Amino acid sequence: MLDVLAMYLKRVYPACIKLVCITLLLSACGGGGGSNQSFSNSPVSTSSSDLKPESSVASFSLSSSSASSASSADSIVVSGIISYDYVPHNMNNVGLNYSAIEQRPVRGARVELIDDLGLIRASATTAADGSYSISTQKNLLVKVRVNAQLLSAAGPNWNFKVTDNTENNALYVMEGALVSTITQNAKRNLHAGSGWDGVAYSATRAAAPFAILDSIYIGVTRIVSAGNKQDLSPLDLRWSTKNSVAEGDTAKGEIGTSYYDGSAIYILGDANNDTDEYDPHVLLHEWGHYVEDELFRSDSVGGDHSDGQLLDLRVAMSEGFANAFSGMMIDNVNYADASGLAQSSGFTFSIGRKNRVNKGYFSEGSVGSIFYNFYTSSLNKTANDFSPIFNVLHSDAYSSSEAFTSIFLYYSQLKNQLPEHALLFSSLMQEQNIFGTDEYASDESNNGGLSASLPVYKTLNTNGAAVNVCSAANFGKYNKLGNSQFLKLNIAQTGSYNIRLNKSGGADVFSKPEFILYQKGRAIAHTENTANDSVMSNVNVSRGNYVLEVYDLNNHDSDNTSENTICFNVRVAAN
Repeated sequence: MLDVLAMYLKRVYPACIKLVCITLLLSACGGGGGSNQSFSNSPVSTSSSDLKPESSVASFSLSSSSASSASSADSIVVSGIISYDYVPHNMNNVGLNYSAIEQRPVRGARVELIDDLGLIRASATTAADGSYSISTQKNLLVKVRVNAQLLSAAGPNWNFKVTDNTENNALYVMEGALVSTITQNAKRNLHAGSGWDGVAYSATRAAAPFAILDSIYIGVTRIVSAGNKQDLSPLDLRWSTKNSVAEGDTAKGEIGTSYYDGSAIYILGDANNDTDEYDPHVLLHEWGHYVEDELFRSDSVGGDHSDGQLLDLRVAMSEGFANAFSGMMIDNVNYADASGLAQSSGFTFSIGRKNRVNKGYFSEGSVGSIFYNFYTSSLNKTANDFSPIFNVLHSDAYSSSEAFTSIFLYYSQLKNQLPEHALLFSSLMQEQNIFGTDEYASDESNNGGLSASLPVYKTLNTNGAAVNVCSAANFGKYNKLGNSQFLKLNIAQTGSYNIRLNKSGGADVFSKPEFILYQKGRAIAHTENTANDSVMSNVNVSRGNYVLEVYDLNNHDSDNTSENTICFNVRVAAN
């Protein structure tokens, strides 16, 4: 579905060098020695005295710590509180309520003492109350810098940074002024303000990166408490005030929406249009996709989606889970996304609502409702305990399944691993008109109004016998129910096999059949269309179970305005 006001600065200080202008002085906050402070996005290199290069960093965990080479006789302690302005949503969950701004602690962030040469003298991490304590040498000129960064090397490891995609992915930092440590312990407090003047953003939006960071702090601490011990890959959360709904060059802020692209999360920050820094559901939804990649498994093909649409089962699973995940992490069922003039509008919905439109395995709303209500239930389980969901999704059996990721696969693994919870989960599925009993959706009877969608997985043999399947566009293109058909394929003997599709039924138009062969969710062969109405390819495969995805390329092309149902005879035979 967030940097400072660069456009504003261009108008007010047109002669300034851009990076120098972005470093703005903020009012002093609390504590002896804490005079002026600044907020910036620190680039990899710059000539500005206010912006220092990024340096190699010492490791630390989420508990408060300190580092210094000074002996106790020659050292003092610099400590304080790091905080930021948090703007909550209105009571009805629509729009932001600037009259109720809260001062919240910056938790788990890296804090550094920087000397007058720009060297890191010592570092620590803020505790859950935003406090830090660092031991350093006496009689030094130092300033406190807090990075918009969560870093852990204590196991499990992670490195999450809020960076500016419109400034070469520079890291956001907030820092105080250079002040001598003299010979006594010192208090240095830093506070990131929202920049809101009661009507509009008229000052640096310093709090935004730290609001984003805090949502991720909540998420990572929740998955650790659920049992995660696996290291997490580094991740940038790329926010800028220029990040808008325009689509194009992300380096210019043209990101379209907040989204996870497989390597970074891009976050909207365009005031009076759409901003997401204070939308924890949006942030954790996207971070949930990252968690799927890192710790679980997702076979989603992505694409446009919304509650109520009839989706490809892989997309419904991923998006429904991400919605539920965002609510579970903060224990808030009301998904809220602020936007519009003064961030006063937006939309909201209840993740756990059971009365949904188009209930079924193809509905992200149904999937989200099932997961959230399972999470909050106390029936034979602890309410609001994420560990049962985490344990199944993180299991080897789930990740290595031969079936696609779907609500069916989760239910099948839950029955195997935590059978005491199966009855509850099954009842929630049935409330959403989902009846499949195993990972291949056996016994599923809800076709979503499209008869060709059942069975969810057709069975294909290697004897050359034809199985007729139909690719439809009744509910849209690319990632909607019926665009693709799935066929189970067992290969009994390693060798070369011929896979062939020929048009056989449906609309009287040219078709472009294609297929993708998957093993445990990984595509191992993709044969593209080169001739109307047929496609054929030889593939070398080993013994095992596979899934064949079959579709008309026209029904995967969102720019194609035709809405035709095309049927194909699918054959597989050993060469």
